Amino acid sequence: MASRKTVTPDNLAALGTERLAAILVELAEGDAEVKRRLRLELAAQSGGDTIAAEIGKRITTLRSARSFIDWQKRRDFVKDLDLQRAMIVDRVAQSRADLALDLMWRFMDLAEPVLNRVDDSNGSVGDVFRSACADLGAIALKAKPDPVRLAEQVFAAVTANDYGVFDHLVRIMLPALGDAGAAHLQDRLTRALADRSRKAAERDYQSLVLRSALQALADGQGDVDAYIALVPPEERRMPHAGTEIGRRLLAAGRAAEALAVLEQARPRRSAARAALDDDLFATGFPADNDWEETYIEALEATGKKAEAQRLRWAAFEQRLSAGQLRAYLKRLPDFEDVEAEERAMQHALSFRSFSAALDFFTSWPDQARAAQLVLARAKGMNGNLYHLLEPAARLIEGKHPLAATLLRRAMIEDTLDGAKSTRYKHAARHLLEIRSLAAGIPDFAPFEAHEAFVARLRSTHGRKTGFWGQVSEPAGDRG
Repeated sequence: MASRKTVTPDNLAALGTERLAAILVELAEGDAEVKRRLRLELAAQSGGDTIAAEIGKRITTLRSARSFIDWQKRRDFVKDLDLQRAMIVDRVAQSRADLALDLMWRFMDLAEPVLNRVDDSNGSVGDVFRSACADLGAIALKAKPDPVRLAEQVFAAVTANDYGVFDHLVRIMLPALGDAGAAHLQDRLTRALADRSRKAAERDYQSLVLRSALQALADGQGDVDAYIALVPPEERRMPHAGTEIGRRLLAAGRAAEALAVLEQARPRRSAARAALDDDLFATGFPADNDWEETYIEALEATGKKAEAQRLRWAAFEQRLSAGQLRAYLKRLPDFEDVEAEERAMQHALSFRSFSAALDFFTSWPDQARAAQLVLARAKGMNGNLYHLLEPAARLIEGKHPLAATLLRRAMIEDTLDGAKSTRYKHAARHLLEIRSLAAGIPDFAPFEAHEAFVARLRSTHGRKTGFWGQVSEPAGDRG
């Protein structure tokens, strides 16, 4: 049972309504956000029309504001913005769906002026509008507006979608549009696309927007052929476009057609691209394998199971694809899968790219072999791969503290060698972490003992006070 001092609905209710009301009034005097929430809740007591009017006023104020909102003010601004969205959904739409729909369209109209004056580097403001876009569909379904008018609103929104907040609007609105609205929207988009094609010698961005909206409409209606017809013939031979078509044909049960399309869109890897793919782990972006996965699925669906298995193993051998290896092993008879998995692990241990191998063992996961890999190839580690080395170190530190220590040492040295001052606090944390692991390592050989490593760091980087100032060391660590 929770303590009576714990803030819970039951404990607060025990204070009594008068006491709670007094506390809320006091809080509202010093907090505009609390005051705004209370005003909206009070307006909601008078019905949908009253709270709709309050929200409408706030939307007008937000639209007319001109001051820039930096990252320090962004959090409070996002909470205010999301409060208006939530009140439209939770309060207005419950009794007046028609008013809620109008308000939500007005709210979505705030996207451009708001995003023009807000530091949205973390995407939190855009996320509020994308949530509101999803809410639009449910509210429209409840409000049952004129489908042609709704189609016009959807058309206007998707053709002025500069910030991407309406990216999924067509799919979201299809249930509310119904047959009549969908037909009108399709006609408007088709005519607009034809008009753009007549005016532009080449396909421009707006043409792509219109075509994408028509494809979303085709997807929503389950019309694969309409989707394919919107893809120019020359693009169908490109891997990405071929993959998108292939997926839709597979979902429609047309596996043979999917396989033929994918064959025509087969990626052509030059020697330069092959070398680039080998090095992609150095940037943190693994090779794109969407075409391959869809092609293998098409082979499986058309009965070419042996070929599908051959390609799954090849994908593992070439780039250590954990997903393809799992799929390969899953389809092997009992006992054969155990032998194949062991063969796969040995291949991964000797794989040409250390980073790809470490990523594989981390995601598989296999702590023992990840540690074995680190101990065997520590000299060639790239300490700049923080996104890879840090999770690997966390995975193995419990049972393999020496290997985890080597991973963190690589990150520390990369930071200090490159004088990456923005990462000093992380390097300092890594140094404290390897100090705590040192007691559990009976023998560092053939690597440096902890004290020797720290002494070398001090000798080489002793002047980097921005780093050492963040390291609280006992006397034994001062070398």
